[in-house]
Amino acid sequence: MKKIEMKMPYLATTTDTVTVLSWLVEVDGPIKRGEPLLEIETDKSIMEVESYTTGTLCEIHVQPGDEVVVGELIATIEVEG
Repeated sequence: MKKIEMKMPYLATTTDTVTVLSWLVEVDGPIKRGEPLLEIETDKSIMEVESYTTGTLCEIHVQPGDEVVVGELIATIEVEG
């Protein structure tokens, strides 16, 4: 098992800063590639951020209400291999 860092992806919004609304997966919960992990609010809408890998969500680095910039560490995911 290895751990990878998930960073806030670029979501084609007019600003590089978004607000975390809620996490949709709990720590130690299984996740699949393409599964929504968290909800964020941009300057224009509410969106879901999907996982880009399959594994286990082992650590959350940002909390609801936090402002996050593109490229900022948001979670650590444990994956096989």
